[in-house]
Amino acid sequence: MEDISDKALEFGFDMVGKASPEPMFAWGREVKRRISEGLIPSEAWFLRNIEFMPDKLMPNAKQVLVLVRSYKPYAEPFPSGIATYSAHYREYPKGWKAAMSFAQWLRGMGINAFATSKLPLKALAVKTGIGVYRRNSLVYCHPFGSFVNLYGVVTDARITDDTSCAVIRQEASECGECDICIRQCPTGAIMPGGTIDLTKCIRNHMGSGNIVPLEIRNAYGVRLLGCETCQRVCPKNTHVLKDLSLPQDNELGTFLLQTLLELSQPSSREQLENIAGIIGRNYARRNRILGDAVIAAGAGKDPKLLKYLKETLTYPHVPVRAHSAWAIGRIRTSEARNILTKALHEERDPQVISEIKSAMAI
Repeated sequence: MEDISDKALEFGFDMVGKASPEPMFAWGREVKRRISEGLIPSEAWFLRNIEFMPDKLMPNAKQVLVLVRSYKPYAEPFPSGIATYSAHYREYPKGWKAAMSFAQWLRGMGINAFATSKLPLKALAVKTGIGVYRRNSLVYCHPFGSFVNLYGVVTDARITDDTSCAVIRQEASECGECDICIRQCPTGAIMPGGTIDLTKCIRNHMGSGNIVPLEIRNAYGVRLLGCETCQRVCPKNTHVLKDLSLPQDNELGTFLLQTLLELSQPSSREQLENIAGIIGRNYARRNRILGDAVIAAGAGKDPKLLKYLKETLTYPHVPVRAHSAWAIGRIRTSEARNILTKALHEERDPQVISEIKSAMAI
């Protein structure tokens, strides 16, 4: 284990823990309970394809390794007119490449291994002893707080000499009387016991490609991907939130609201490629980026964006048009009302028509 930990450090990971591959039945039962109570949207969850039985990923699995890679969050707020995005999405792909390289190194050592994200990695990190849950349902790994990315590696070899977790296991997971994350969550998604109601979680709606409920839209702010409110208010992250910096200027320009809204044009392929190069192709999908960008524009209420929102109001994807109507309504100028009035006569989708009428009533 010491050799593996040293090699993990070489690949850019901060720590590695190991767990046996027994089925995590308790985790599976808890997920089913939350789905039955409406706290987890079942359709979206099943698309994630998380497996609580590691031997279904590797029939002869003997060990699961959990790799931890910390990152520094960005300073906030971002400059005016630029949609905020979490550094998590910038850093995760780097760690994923490193995890695959690490698994390849193990195979070179004669150990069958592969990297995976299809396991309950937060629960496994706690099981290995390298992390603890806190009230916001995130895993904290000392000394990096909750600003960590987790990666799984399943192997067919039992790895001995576990020395990497001895100190970390001493840290208590109890948050005591602190409930600041619960009180500060913009949508009240964190329940008193630490359970997350994903139907209220802002991040869970971002990038969904669906029409975002009005109460969630109102809490978005000028954000494109990620919320982090519960992490930034947490006292256990205070030391991590010092000396933060913004992304480089050229990268920030990629997330200028005007630039994001121009994705409605067929000629914007290069812009989309630039976004994918920063947050990964999985998140850089045109319809989803546009759907959230128009919400961010509505939060910013900048009349200069009306000419772009006028274009997105006729975009083929229904959620983009629905969000655009809401965003235009929030700008509250005579031009905005004229745009909505014209759209009301031309729109045929009942959901978008309803959004236009609601926007005109603001």
